[in-house]
Amino acid sequence: MQQYTGFYITLALIFILVFFNKYLLSWVKGIIVTYYMVVSYLFITIKNNIDRKYKDVLPVPDAYWDKNTGWVDTISNFLFLPLIFIILFVYINWFIEARTKMAKTLIILSLIPSAILFILITFLFSFGYGYRP
Repeated sequence: MQQYTGFYITLALIFILVFFNKYLLSWVKGIIVTYYMVVSYLFITIKNNIDRKYKDVLPVPDAYWDKNTGWVDTISNFLFLPLIFIILFVYINWFIEARTKMAKTLIILSLIPSAILFILITFLFSFGYGYRP
């Protein structure tokens, strides 16, 4: 389970974004959480199966790297592509609700650190789980 600490932190950040979002209805939050729980279960189960299949094989064959990298890339898409839409939805509603030009400018400027953080988390997830022996 310690292998998935980074994954759990990523999932926690997504859940925090969803739970504390006033623009999403509660039933939509429930659907999003259910979606991410199913994706998490599939990711962990299949990743463990891939790891178990090649556990005592040394040197690690190319087949392991191909399967593992392909699986992590697939799950990365399932995790982060919907997150892009959630973040955009929040920013659009936040921008629409802002009343002054200064507030709207600050909202737009806050997209820069948000995008950097998103790219960093996506990279760390893909690198940490997809390219590690």
